[in-house]
Amino acid sequence: MSNATDRVSVHPLGSEDAAEFRAIADHSFHPERGPKEYDETTAFDRISDPYGAFDGEELVSVCTHYDLTASLRGKWTPLAGLASVATPPERRRQGYAEALVDDALERWRGDFPLAALWPFSPPYYRQYGWATANRYVKYTCPIDQLSFARGSVEGRARPATAEEWADLRAVNEAFAAERSLVLRREDEQWWRDRLLSADENDRPWAYVWERDGEVVGYVVYEFGEGSKFADGRVSVEDVAYADHAALRGLLGFLAEYDSQADEVVLSGDSSADLLDLVPDSTTVDCRVMAGPMVRVVDVANALEACPYPADATADLTISVTDGTADWNDGRFRLEVADGEAACSPSTGGEPDVTVDVGTLSQLVVGYHDVTAARRLGDLSVADDATADTLTALFPDQRVFLRTYF
Repeated sequence: MSNATDRVSVHPLGSEDAAEFRAIADHSFHPERGPKEYDETTAFDRISDPYGAFDGEELVSVCTHYDLTASLRGKWTPLAGLASVATPPERRRQGYAEALVDDALERWRGDFPLAALWPFSPPYYRQYGWATANRYVKYTCPIDQLSFARGSVEGRARPATAEEWADLRAVNEAFAAERSLVLRREDEQWWRDRLLSADENDRPWAYVWERDGEVVGYVVYEFGEGSKFADGRVSVEDVAYADHAALRGLLGFLAEYDSQADEVVLSGDSSADLLDLVPDSTTVDCRVMAGPMVRVVDVANALEACPYPADATADLTISVTDGTADWNDGRFRLEVADGEAACSPSTGGEPDVTVDVGTLSQLVVGYHDVTAARRLGDLSVADDATADTLTALFPDQRVFLRTYF
């Protein structure tokens, strides 16, 4: 850590630290609310683990860790999540947040091949080896443009209940089968606390699309400011569907709010096709946004955990640069056959591939294919044959980590 003193230590926080944690986090993420009073009733989020950096005995920076599972090229893979990194303004630029990042990578090593976060500043985390995981599309659509979907498919919409969380999970897993980095939300608590009923007095609307008695899609949404009613914009927080027909059903259902709202705001992966579905695409505001960031935690672990096409073979020496995690800074031998891989540190000889850890992370998840990684990232290959081998190993994917944590 570049500026932090030798007195800095990082360790898990207990309930006695919750009030101080919340004060630091709220100052960083909600300064418009002004200072608040916190007491012993303040509690942590039950689905994440809080950590703190201490300078001597003083808590000077905080963060939370998430133990997640995400889709990766058709396989469920452990994914660490870093969130709520916050330091009071009088303590910033002293290396405390860096200490939290360093500590997190050390803790995750061996258990998580990859880690993700939603950055407050991409350049800040890029210096520590993180790279964009995916882009996503944010649509602001006049609600009457969704009327094309009314009655276009079989099925019906009905309110979802927290007791149906397992049905919604099954839909989410079907949605994840064709996308990388969709979170596998196995835990009942996640669905109940984060999606369906986080606060009984202030919870979002949730509906399912049901076909032949089976839940095949769901949508979770709130109302925001609009021009018809005080709450006249439908803002979709989460949507998943088992197939295209289920998506059309959900869009047709949202169109039924045309007497209460002017527009619908929803997000999709970068290949989402709403512009091709609506009658007049010129009425839809479509913005491509940079999403979360991803990072290889341990090169050998990540390259062994990554699924490969069954017909791909390789025996490559890869030189990786990583200025944060020194165990990744070096050469590795990657051998792939029959969809399985072995990877270990290597010495000697000229490498077949040279890459920084951020670009490697993007190759692993499929955000960049080899051609894009050579053009836009920091990937160099010895020859065309090596490029062809890498292309076979790492075809690009539809990457869509949409869940904010």
